[in-house]
Amino acid sequence: MTPSELPSTPKKRYLWAVGAEVDTIAVGETFSDRYRVVAPGIWLDLTPAIIPQAPTELPDLALPYLKAHPYRLHVPGVYDILSSTADCPLFLLDNAPINRGGQLYPSLKTVWPLTPPQRQVYWLWQIWQLWQPLSELGVAASLLSLDEEVRTEGWRVRIRQFLTVPTPTLADLAAAWQGLIAGARPPLVEGLRSLIEQLRAREVVAADITVQLNRLLLSLTATAALQLQTTGLTSAGPSQARNEDACYPDLSNAKRSRSGQTPVPNIAIVCDGIGGHEGGEVASQIVVRSLQLQLQAFLRETLEQDDILTPDLVAEQLEAGIRVINNLIASQNDSQGRADRQRMGTTLVMALQLPQRIRTPTGWKATNELYIIHVGDSRAYWITPEYCHLLTIDDDLANREVQAARSLYVTASQQENAAALTQAIGTRESNLLHPHIQRFVIEESGVLLLCTDGLSDRQRVEDSWANYIGLIVKDIVSLEAAAESWLELANQKNGHDNTAVVLMRCDLGADSAVTDPTGRLATLQDTLTYEMTEASKVLLYGEDDQSDVIPDLQTVPTETSAQKTWFMALLIVLLLAVAGGLLWWWLDRSGRQLTPETAPSPVETLE
Repeated sequence: MTPSELPSTPKKRYLWAVGAEVDTIAVGETFSDRYRVVAPGIWLDLTPAIIPQAPTELPDLALPYLKAHPYRLHVPGVYDILSSTADCPLFLLDNAPINRGGQLYPSLKTVWPLTPPQRQVYWLWQIWQLWQPLSELGVAASLLSLDEEVRTEGWRVRIRQFLTVPTPTLADLAAAWQGLIAGARPPLVEGLRSLIEQLRAREVVAADITVQLNRLLLSLTATAALQLQTTGLTSAGPSQARNEDACYPDLSNAKRSRSGQTPVPNIAIVCDGIGGHEGGEVASQIVVRSLQLQLQAFLRETLEQDDILTPDLVAEQLEAGIRVINNLIASQNDSQGRADRQRMGTTLVMALQLPQRIRTPTGWKATNELYIIHVGDSRAYWITPEYCHLLTIDDDLANREVQAARSLYVTASQQENAAALTQAIGTRESNLLHPHIQRFVIEESGVLLLCTDGLSDRQRVEDSWANYIGLIVKDIVSLEAAAESWLELANQKNGHDNTAVVLMRCDLGADSAVTDPTGRLATLQDTLTYEMTEASKVLLYGEDDQSDVIPDLQTVPTETSAQKTWFMALLIVLLLAVAGGLLWWWLDRSGRQLTPETAPSPVETLE
């Protein structure tokens, strides 16, 4: 691969053209000897393997696209900037809402009347979550153009281009949503009208709108029974002496819980260790084991709540646990005198399906929330037979340059050390750690893929997903067989690194009400709609010989914030003890101490 070539490019790269002269270029014409106009505003790159030459100074109109890079799941980016005779440059946007056939996805307003209420309210939630960051960039007006700029691809909202008119008010947003009432499905109408009234109020409290919209979202999307199946595998690969990747569940070496208990299907974890002298292997194992216990305890605590936890509160608790584990590894690095590239650490991508209970008009239901947390360059993908969505953005130098508005991504990705990590768990103190936490709602069947860069490098997932997911959904190929095939693909096509793969299959079934007149779900089965074995209940509840690992949380009250604080303190002490014991066991097994080395660094390093 030469520096002027992309590592992997699609057979066809369609771009959305923005600029004063776009409408003057006829369909069929070729611009700048490289781009052919295939439809109004849609251009085809005739040489996608060659990196476009970006100007040395980026125009101001490009900056919002670069600074909005963390929201790439919903917004486009600048692919090329072309000279123009007009005052405004001509932008070509990649990641635009254009399908593989070169056609725009439909606008939200076009498909709104044909859409179930679960997806309608999910689109509103995504628009609301984008409102504040796009307002700060001066492009929130794009979210008001429901018939042009706001497009939909399945469950997700996508923006075609940014509108840089004066920043609108919440009253303007209310007016845009008012136009949706006529096509809203009956379960949504009353709640949507209430939201519009709040947006039009003289004194608007954004936090109150968030709470109300979140409750409406969860109540409407909790109408279908969710069944989960999770499996995971890891491999050292054909060219590595040891495996620094770790995952949960890990069936590659029968690494199950004691007595062969079945893993809890709500939890998926993938780690890719870094650091000299087996440090990466130790760090990844510590994080996987500690998070496994922490998430099991958090699931149990959540099921005992009288009311739903807000996404912000869930994110705070998850982040607090990650910081504790981070400092444990960082302290170990300090005590062993590890510095720079010898400091052990690990990337992380994990998923938690949180089944909170919520009262709906038809009874008690379990919410279909999915939290994705990541640090580093391990990735999460949501895949259905129709599409593959990358949910995370790597913590590497290339992405940092784009977010800082210093470079286009196609340029930054070609720089030296572009893939070097900018953060990992354990390499620094927790005040320098910034985990990314996203909340999604499962309102369609699909497969969540978590993997390390042993698989995701060279766009192997993007190029191969269609060969697997349809077979999984149709039950032609088992989830375990698909994981094995993806692992083999990584070893054959990449092969330069360890690989970890975890698949979580999410199947939505028929509506399933749960009656609970006492206001509290008595057992886990009353909330979760999938079948759980006795071994799984032991893992989640800690009701028998697991009492030395997970405390009996039935005795821990959860009604007040002070009591929750004591619970978290107890959990932190527990995690420290477990992680420390695991580290001691690992060192004892290896028969040697982890000491600083002067050997070459691992493949990826922190800057």
